Formats: sequence, C-alpha cells, structure tokens
Amino acid sequence: MMTTVATPESRWWQQPVRFFQHLLREVDAVGLDPTALIEEVRAMGAGAYIVMGGGFSAWYPTTLASQRINPHLSGDFLGDTIAAAGRVGIKTIVRMDISKGHPELLAANPDWFTYNQDGLPNLIWEMPQTCATGPFWQVETFAILDELLARYPADGFFFNFLNVGRCYCSRCKAEVRAATGADVPLTGVRTPAYERWRQRFLASYMKRVRECIRARSPEAVLIPYHHVRDGWSYRLMAEAGDIVSAQVSNPLAVNPVDPQPQWNHWAAEEALASRAVKLGVPPILVQTGSEFFASRQTAIPADRMIRNLIQIAAHGGNTAPSLNGRLKQDDPRTIPHLLAFARYQKANTEWYKDLKSVARVAVIRSQDSMDWGPDAGRPAGDPRNSGHVAEFRGIYEILVQLRYPCDVLIADNLQISQLEKYGVVILPAVSCLSMGDAAALDAYVAAGGTLIATADVATNNQDGEQRNTPALACLPYLPGSPRNVFGGYFKLGDADLRKAFGSIPHIGADGDFWSPAGAERMDADLRLIGPFRNNAPEFTVVQGPGAEPGLLGSAYGKGRASWLTWRPGALHHFCAIPEYVTLFGALLKSAVGDPAIRSDASCAVEFILYSHPRGQVLHLLNGAAMQTKPLVETVPLAGFTVRIRGNADRAIQLNTGAWLPLERDGADAVIRLERLDTFAAVVLLHATTP
Repeated sequence: MMTTVATPESRWWQQPVRFFQHLLREVDAVGLDPTALIEEVRAMGAGAYIVMGGGFSAWYPTTLASQRINPHLSGDFLGDTIAAAGRVGIKTIVRMDISKGHPELLAANPDWFTYNQDGLPNLIWEMPQTCATGPFWQVETFAILDELLARYPADGFFFNFLNVGRCYCSRCKAEVRAATGADVPLTGVRTPAYERWRQRFLASYMKRVRECIRARSPEAVLIPYHHVRDGWSYRLMAEAGDIVSAQVSNPLAVNPVDPQPQWNHWAAEEALASRAVKLGVPPILVQTGSEFFASRQTAIPADRMIRNLIQIAAHGGNTAPSLNGRLKQDDPRTIPHLLAFARYQKANTEWYKDLKSVARVAVIRSQDSMDWGPDAGRPAGDPRNSGHVAEFRGIYEILVQLRYPCDVLIADNLQISQLEKYGVVILPAVSCLSMGDAAALDAYVAAGGTLIATADVATNNQDGEQRNTPALACLPYLPGSPRNVFGGYFKLGDADLRKAFGSIPHIGADGDFWSPAGAERMDADLRLIGPFRNNAPEFTVVQGPGAEPGLLGSAYGKGRASWLTWRPGALHHFCAIPEYVTLFGALLKSAVGDPAIRSDASCAVEFILYSHPRGQVLHLLNGAAMQTKPLVETVPLAGFTVRIRGNADRAIQLNTGAWLPLERDGADAVIRLERLDTFAAVVLLHATTP
C-alpha cells in the first residue's frame, strides 16, 4: 500500500505546539460535557488535545466486539469532543491503548493475549496483556482504526504504552525461532537477537499502522509512545512515527517495575535525543501531574513540574501536561501553577519557534551500551554498578555546570555529516560500539574534530560481544580488564593542566580503571599513584611519580582523540566531584575555547541557549533546592551577571515583560538578573532586529 504524504502546509506539528491530555477515568464520563472539557484545554493554552479514544476502553459507540465501551458513557464523547475542539481551532489526537484488554475478553479470545513460561496470562494492572503477533494487534486494531477514521476527522493517533510483550505462546515462539534461530529467552534473560527482533517487529508494525491511517486520512499523524521505551529502537521508531514522544514525568515515587530516571535533566535528555533522530519535528514530552507514579491522585510539587515543562520548551519541544481526571482535582495544588505557565507559554509562542542549536559539543547516547553493558537495559541505570547511563548523565551535568551548550546524538548509524558541525564529540563509557559508528568517528577526527572518550570505550561490539581487535583507529587499543583504584590519585603533569587546578599536585581516583595495552605510544597524563590500601590517617602520604595514565591522547589526521580511562562522569553524577568538572573544562577550552555563556551565578543555575531568527533565547533554570533529596521546591537566588557571546544590543525578560539593562563588552552581551525564582527566559535581540 502506498503511503500518502501530508502536504507542507498541513504539517502543523513541525513547530512547537502546546499539548494537553486529560487522563480521564471511566467514571469521569458521567455527565461529561465535551464543550466544557475543551474550555479546560483552552485554559491550559493548548493547541492540540490528546483525547480518550479506543483500545481496551472505547470512548465512542463502537460496533466492534474487540473493544468494551466505557460503561459510564452516554452519547458519542469522542465525536462531540473532536467537534468542540474543531470549533475553536484545537487539533485532536485520538489516544489508543492496545497494550491490554479486559479479563472477559481473555476467556472468549485466548489467542489475543501473551503468556508466561508456565502458560499463564501476563497481566498489566490486573488486565491481560495483548500479544503483538496475535489477532488483536494484527486484525482488530486495524478494524478499530478503520471505524475511527470513517467516523471522525481526527488530526492524529497517540498509541499509549506501546510494547511488544514477551510471550511464550506457540505463535510467538515460532516467529522468534524463524527470525533469530533461537527460542524466546527464559524469563529474566535478555539477548541481543531477541531484543532486536522486538524492536524490528514493533517498528514494522507501526509502519503498517501509519500506512493504514494515511490511506484514509493523509494529513493525520502517528505518535507512538511508551513510558521507558522497553523494546524500542530509537531510530526505527522515529522513522515509523511522525512525532517522537516520551515520558519525562519524574514522579517522586517511581514505578518499581520499570523505574523512571530520578534525574533533573531527563526532559532535556529526551528533547535533545529526539531532535537528533527526527530533524525539524519537536517531540511531545509527556509530564504527568502525579507525585506518586501509582497513586495518581496526588499532586506533584509545582516547582518540579514547572522545571520539567520549561526545560522541554527551552529545548524546542512540545510540552504535554497530563492530568488524571479534570482540572477540578482531589489534590489541586499544582493547577494554579500549570495555568499560569500555560498563559506564559501562549503569550510567548513566537519565541519558541525556529530555535536552532548553538552547540559546539555533542554527547553520544548509546542504547546498545545501556542494553549490553553494566546497566543491563535499565533506563534509570544501576546505582550499584555504574555503566553508560550514569556516565552519560554525569558528563551532561558537567557540561551544564561549565555552561557549554551541547547536543545529544544517538549511537547506531552515526554519520560524518552529523558529527562534522561539532568541535568536540564525547563518548561517555560507550562500551558497545558498532564498526559503522567507529568509522564515522574516525572520519570525524581525521577531518579535524576532537574526540573525548571515557572508560571502557568500544570494548564490545553493538551486541555486547567482546572485541579482539580495536574498533577505533584514532584510539587503536583495547581497554582490557578494569581494576578498582579506590584509594588512588591522579598526578597532574602538564603545566597547563596544573594551572587549571591552581597548581595542586594531584586529584582523587576511584572506581573502575583501565590500562590499555600498547597505549604507552600515546601522550599521557594523570598518571595513577597508588592505590593505597592502608588509608589510616597516619599513613596517607602520597608518594611516587605515578604509573598508568588516566588521560591518553594522540593526533589522528587533522584532529585529536583523548581517552579518560575511568568513569569521571559517573563519579560526578553520584558524588559531585568538582575536580572532574575542572578537568573537562580544561579539555574543552583547549578544543573549542571559552563557553558561549559565562556567569558569576552558582552552578545551581542551568543555562539553555538557542539561536532564533531575531536573536538568541536564553533560559535560566533554578536548581537550588534541598540537598540529598529530589528537587521539590526551588530556593530563590539573588542577582548575578551573565555574559553571552553574540551581537545582541537589547534584552527582554519574557516571564516578567521587563527590558533588562544590556552592555556590550567586546564580543559579549552582558546582562544582570536581580532575582531568579523557578526560571527566567531572556530574549537577546540582534542589533539589526526592529
């Protein structure tokens, strides 16, 4: 079937749009007025609405036995809501959930569902999980789409909790055996062949779904969504859908089954990753209003929610607050703050369009390293055994602290055309690297780029299999086996490096450390002293010139590759090691010069800078909060000065409407903020802008 492509004029989703979603409970349908519902959507400043639709709970009078109509429904909620939204110019995206079904369908249609090794049905929230190879996905879902598309002029479809569940039915076992040559792995066992089968199957299926939708409604968009992307290929799913979508909710009490990252930059990570795989299409990043993942009727602290939302917007993404039920909540504490933020966004719509990256630094995120390295597929990482996740996040935190804007690139099919725009590319504990990506990185360095790798870089191929020969020509050595250097030190040898540290002789070492065989032919610094096993105070004398280097470097073509042979990012992520920030600052300055942003503000302030056709847009996010706990409430910060490289001659603070004094100092625009609450947004206007 040929896919019909939407016309450029209809591609409304290619600029940021404020989304909103009522996660309506079935009982909310009692006496529900769709017009009043859309008024709440308008109050939230939304231009697009994700409306309850079909799947295991139908919000319209379906004629199909595969769906159960919401028992509290009267009339045609979906049709009336789409009509009400259309009257006020709001796009409607129909929410589908084909991940599970009601228990009564299990008895009538047992082949629709997944089964565990013991032959028992798998349950999600006490409902049987549907099987991706079974008739519900392969036949009934398309019948549901046909019915919806024939009745309603929807602008798109949002597939919630999309997942190829592990299943041991005879049909799944036969398909997996035919595709991989092996059986479905035992419970708790993950294999590259099976995981890649799940990824390819899901992406191929969603391409069929998109073809079905486009054949009947050429301008409707497809939005696949899953909480933590279990069984997803980031690139393949970006190709299969029209808009990348992800959860960035950061509840305080997470789901213990598939825990969300407890990380204050999760929204930024997803926005930046989405920009890399779906060029020119802002992602939809879903922020629920719940403090407890499972106890959904508890309000998330307002400062935590607003920080996530402004982080999404600042990186050019689509904000998508999602509330359980109506705006009249059991726990309404966050609602006034959401409404105020909606008014802010709507009033400043133009400043969130056409944002372009100014980053000269890129960080590689590697799903393969997360899947087949120490993280073992955990999206939040493993706090007991640091891997790629903690290293990536620590490196990102270091860049934020140093005020170097950065982009995130997704490993797997890296291209030199992607890489060549950056002065520095960082590989944070990318232990699993394909030969194709290695070739692209070598070409980047040879052409004049700077590569900084950490830890056990490229020790394995993309499937986690250990290499016998190096993958990277610019770092042509295998890491070897690690040893723990708890109680050790890195000696600062280079004069410029010592100067960056104020002439101290050494910095601390800890965790896994690699000594690549043959790397003595490279430039070396940060030589390891110790580790010392007797750390009683009476014996803590640091002696010796140091042996194996913690920093290796060499020229390759016109560029340079450096290798930090431990996990500085992970140690910073968990322990906030300030010397590692200084170290990266020195390496980056030598490669790309000073950061685009400099300030006397504390490191609690996160700066996000993008270019705009009329100048630059700078966001300042306040991360000052109670220590040792997740961010709940921010502490207002006193005034500080900010220097931004560029030719701006005027500045206006969007969230207050006030013009800020601006001075020119050489190539820099200099502004001062007297107070920072949760966030500030500043537009720096070009000198030629009217």
